[in-house]
Amino acid sequence: MLPYFIVLVLVIFWVALENASLKRKSFWFPLLILSIFSGIRNYSVGTDSPGYTRMFRDNFPISDYTFSEHVEPGYQLLRYFLLSLTHNYFWLFFTTTLIIVGSYLFTIKRLSTNYTLSVFFFITLGAYTFSFNGLRQGIAVAIMALAAPYLIQKNFRVFLLIALIASAFHSTALILLPFYFLLHWKIKLPFKATGIFLTTLLISSTVISYLAANNPRYEVYTEETKAGGLVVLSFNIFIVIALYLVNYLYKIRDNNFHLLLQFYSLGVVFVIPFAILGTNPSGPQRMLNYFSWLIVILLPIALKKVNNIIIYLIAIMLSLVYFGLTTSTFSHLTPYTLNPIFEIL
Repeated sequence: MLPYFIVLVLVIFWVALENASLKRKSFWFPLLILSIFSGIRNYSVGTDSPGYTRMFRDNFPISDYTFSEHVEPGYQLLRYFLLSLTHNYFWLFFTTTLIIVGSYLFTIKRLSTNYTLSVFFFITLGAYTFSFNGLRQGIAVAIMALAAPYLIQKNFRVFLLIALIASAFHSTALILLPFYFLLHWKIKLPFKATGIFLTTLLISSTVISYLAANNPRYEVYTEETKAGGLVVLSFNIFIVIALYLVNYLYKIRDNNFHLLLQFYSLGVVFVIPFAILGTNPSGPQRMLNYFSWLIVILLPIALKKVNNIIIYLIAIMLSLVYFGLTTSTFSHLTPYTLNPIFEIL
């Protein structure tokens, strides 16, 4: 767990320093440090990492590479390209994390009211470490983060284009298309939330069974829920309630905040029925990540409006506790060990 906190301190210190001294939002330093930290890890760090690195570790001959109908083409093309150059899985982790972190930081720079605080929440609240497990979906979620400004601007063409690109890495990205229209539908939020909840509750079991029957990679979706998934979902429900409470008490007049909070809350409601059904958190509940990353944009806006040092400290302490819990308990993120080629360090 300690390596994660060291990287957190290093990145936030640099981002804060660059902001204070140069009045600039640091992009390249956190991108490089976070990508290297992800890249040099051992394949045992992260639940799904052994599967993603198997071809690299087995020195799979590129001449025998065949494209599978069960894996999205974007990821297969990326893997094929990397395998044609090297069998060191460092490059798989490093390259994909460049894409993921770069996409998030680019969007955070555009939308955040407090860049340093947003980067802090990006690391501590799970958006960064999610890809240590769900690599393909992690890429898709990060690419979809690039669509957030176009969601706000009601630019469906660009939103659709980004969704199609993201779906080339994980097909679940397409689930955000109906949410685009639902968000901009001129009816009250309680009706939207009720409709999402009931629809998901009615069809989720059938959809999960269909996916598992047609793609062996989705068989995990039918397994029982684990405590980690319930903790993550409960935490997001708590954040949604807290943000709406702040909005009610302090009357936040920020259209971006209102739209993104509604989008985030609809996503949380969407995932709740999967938890009720007891599905594996590494399955459908992972779709929460398409929405939960918005915390890094929403929390700084809410904290700025409250403008209370005690509340700031409470938010930071809770996020650190959550960071410690998720890195030490869930998803095999600890112990953090190095790729053998870097053990000389």
